[in-house]
Amino acid sequence: MTRLSDDDVRAALADPTTEWRTEERLRDSAVLIVLVQRDGVDHLVFTLRRDDLASHAGQVSFPGGGREGDEDAVTCALRETQEELGIEPATVEVLGRLPERVSIAGYLVTPYVARWREPHDVVPDPSEVADVFEVPLPHLVERTRWRFRTLDTPRGRFRHIPYFDSDHHVVWGLTGIIVGDFLRATLDLDLTP
Repeated sequence: MTRLSDDDVRAALADPTTEWRTEERLRDSAVLIVLVQRDGVDHLVFTLRRDDLASHAGQVSFPGGGREGDEDAVTCALRETQEELGIEPATVEVLGRLPERVSIAGYLVTPYVARWREPHDVVPDPSEVADVFEVPLPHLVERTRWRFRTLDTPRGRFRHIPYFDSDHHVVWGLTGIIVGDFLRATLDLDLTP
């Protein structure tokens, strides 16, 4: 599999509704899974957060962040993507929404999937982003690249956390779980061991 049809992605995902599913004691946040085509092959765009940030320091993530004011979930994901990578909202088309996930830091994360229609060089925000990299879809669907680990946190023990060595950085934790959700929804590929 080298490229996903936008129509198939839309059909596989929930409608990209803008509402938050707010839960008490969790902070609303949204991320954008950016699909971009390079030489006929789909890639997913990832960021590496700076090591000195207050939360999620040094981790691989999708562009995104916490809700500001009364903005809706899509606006939050697009704003954060623009702030972190310089990708203008007008250059992406939101195709759908994945299930919400709770981060160990207490965020209720709403993931959206979008096609970047007018790709250009990204302009990472140096105050947040240490690196930007893309992983080709054919690498993500290779089951042998995926491993699983158990994670003990103050919130409990989490088993079968997926991780993936991208040849640049390790994609794991909530980001790995969201990639798994994306592959399961769009390609019917289940990564669980």
